[in-house]
Amino acid sequence: MQVQKILGDYMSQFKVIALIGALALAGCGGGGSTAPSVPPVQKAAVISGSVAGLSGNSTLLLVNNNAETIAVKANGAFKFAHPVASGAPYSVALFADPNGNACTVANGSGTVAQNAVDIGNVAVTCQPAVIALLTYNVGVTVSGLAAGGSVSFADAQGNLLRAGANGLSVFALSYSPQSLHGASYDVTVSLNPAGQTCTLTNNAGTNNAGAGFTDFINVTATCK
Repeated sequence: MQVQKILGDYMSQFKVIALIGALALAGCGGGGSTAPSVPPVQKAAVISGSVAGLSGNSTLLLVNNNAETIAVKANGAFKFAHPVASGAPYSVALFADPNGNACTVANGSGTVAQNAVDIGNVAVTCQPAVIALLTYNVGVTVSGLAAGGSVSFADAQGNLLRAGANGLSVFALSYSPQSLHGASYDVTVSLNPAGQTCTLTNNAGTNNAGAGFTDFINVTATCK
């Protein structure tokens, strides 16, 4: 009888301890821990397409959302470097018709879907211009520019170009051999970024009107 009493007391204590443990686990959500919530990553889509009919020795300048400019030098695929966020619009347009060409853009605008599926159906079609004017554009590709900074450039005629980000920026004016002797070009830095100095290469020369004539001159600016 004494042994049974001891066993009974032991079992009662065991049940109490088990009950307390179960309540403690329930209060802690089953013993697990709740991880901090992570904000969703903003999805973005790459904008791309293809070019057909562009004549040789010509460069097509395309602009997306009036923000990013790219230079396409041959027929085939092209792609913008900066993706567009989901739910945001995109708008691909010609900066100017290439030398001797007349081009049109199809499927150039829309809104990126919420799941940010890449846009790859922008189509640019070019054909010989009815009146083929011999013109070219001058652009500067900037690298090393600090975030939030800007640099300004000037051409020989006093036209200004401000770049607020790395990448390609193009003077708004198209140049012509008829207005500039020998189709010359000369780009200088008119205002350096705060705390930085930008160095130019390939910033001066002559765009020959012969077989070597090109409608886009790529000046580079390295900022440090």
